[in-house]
Amino acid sequence: MMNMTLVVGASSGLGRQIALSLVARGDAVVVVARRRELLDELVQEIEAAGGRARAIACDVTDPEQVSRAVALVESTDGPIERLVSCVGGGERTTIDGFRAAQVERMLSLNVMGTANCLEAVLPGMLRRQRGHIVAISSLAATRGLPDAPEYSAAKAALSTLFEGLRIDLKSRGIDVTVVSPGFLRGSMKKKRRPLKVPLDVAAARIVKAIEQRRRTYSFPKWLAWSLAILRCLPPTLADAIVSVVRLRKVRRTQESGASPATAAADRLRLRTVPTTSELAGHPFVADKVLAIGTETAPHRVE
Repeated sequence: MMNMTLVVGASSGLGRQIALSLVARGDAVVVVARRRELLDELVQEIEAAGGRARAIACDVTDPEQVSRAVALVESTDGPIERLVSCVGGGERTTIDGFRAAQVERMLSLNVMGTANCLEAVLPGMLRRQRGHIVAISSLAATRGLPDAPEYSAAKAALSTLFEGLRIDLKSRGIDVTVVSPGFLRGSMKKKRRPLKVPLDVAAARIVKAIEQRRRTYSFPKWLAWSLAILRCLPPTLADAIVSVVRLRKVRRTQESGASPATAAADRLRLRTVPTTSELAGHPFVADKVLAIGTETAPHRVE
């Protein structure tokens, strides 16, 4: 009997690629997102390759929609053995335009969207005393990143939530895996960058971790270890390192011909950046901070 896996956030980006990779290993998948047309295209691709899939359009920030979707699947296709939640996204933060509503939106999508899915599938898993929950977090959860504090906070909340649930659910026969990707490159047409992992490679690594039912999985390893070390440093030193990396990014932007207004705004944010030469060799932050853990990091992944 095929395992039934619910993949949330599967219409594009990493979620879509994970769904394809799971089908290739023999799973049947139910793909969930808001954009029905993209889900239908994915199902057609899966079925053309001999796989089994079903599409359900659903806004995961609405718990009633999620509950109805899960009830429909389990009544017609059988029990959901695995939940893979790949919902997420973010907006670049500007200090002058800071709004609490933006924090609320970020938490609603990244944390509450996944929590709504968990609430819907968990009762069945507890009755059967088996199941697997996979939460796609981000290396941005390791520490607060400049220009992306809300995104880092949301992913940190998601990781912490599932770390606690993992301990409680283990004795009930349910495994929890928290996956934290780094920077991803969604299109082969985009310029290759050493910091970014191609989407298909990232999905293959994640599916392998799912198969092994690993508790946590972070990649690329060098970036995960670097951020972990950064977290252990005194705040003054850690902030200085990140600030210098931002300064290097601004200089690259200026060299690439950015507009004077953009360059001026960047310089304004960096007035207090230290220039210690020893700190200049720590390339922790790529050009698009919000690319951590998503393809293009829109406000919401669908």
